[in-house]
Amino acid sequence: MKIIGHRGARKEAPENTVASFVWAQQNGCRHFELDIQLSSDHELMVFHDTTLFRTTGLRGRLSELASGKLTSLDAKRSTPGWHLPATIPSLQQVIDASPHCLSWQFEVKTDSRRRLTVVAHKLAKFIKRNRLEGKASVTSGNRWFLRHFHLLYPAISIGYVAEWSLPAPVSTAAELGCHILVINHALINNTRVQRAHDAGLEVSVWTVNDLVKMKQYNDLGVDSIITDIPSTALDYFSSDTAEPR
Repeated sequence: MKIIGHRGARKEAPENTVASFVWAQQNGCRHFELDIQLSSDHELMVFHDTTLFRTTGLRGRLSELASGKLTSLDAKRSTPGWHLPATIPSLQQVIDASPHCLSWQFEVKTDSRRRLTVVAHKLAKFIKRNRLEGKASVTSGNRWFLRHFHLLYPAISIGYVAEWSLPAPVSTAAELGCHILVINHALINNTRVQRAHDAGLEVSVWTVNDLVKMKQYNDLGVDSIITDIPSTALDYFSSDTAEPR
């Protein structure tokens, strides 16, 4: 079972910043999940929320600002005690700072279909340019986007982010042509894991911060867990087999 750092290391360093991914790597994490949105000048930015306030303290939407402005904004407001600057990064900045990463989940956040089409083209080119084929999966809870992306770029792995029990997570992921089911921990049970594996899907569970729950999910046979505390998890589990030390 892989330990995947959620937005880098969300509870250990400012989420979705270069600092967060560097911190997690320094503490042994080699697998990551992050969020992708489009700036006003159509650059791929790493950011979770629609609005800027929670992490920067500023009003407004990320999509309203150009990449140059966004990369100057300090995004550590939601991480008390972190005193170094931690700006909103472009996707390229995160990848350049993460040479030891073995796998990525690039979660594309919902937007208009016009902007999501731009994201699809730019993200596919980005993956090819950075030679991330085989290391990166494009995930989303937006079924239209996944269908569109898979139709255009069938060679790139995709994953369905399932937050609710409806539509049915396993059958939906299979129908979309996904390789990964990225599923809310509240929806996990033995039957669902077995059905996903029978459908040829990798099962990735989010967001798990309890070590006892991690062990339970490992015993159920899930392939990976996405956690805000990868350093703590890796202190308890070996990085790739998730056997207790």
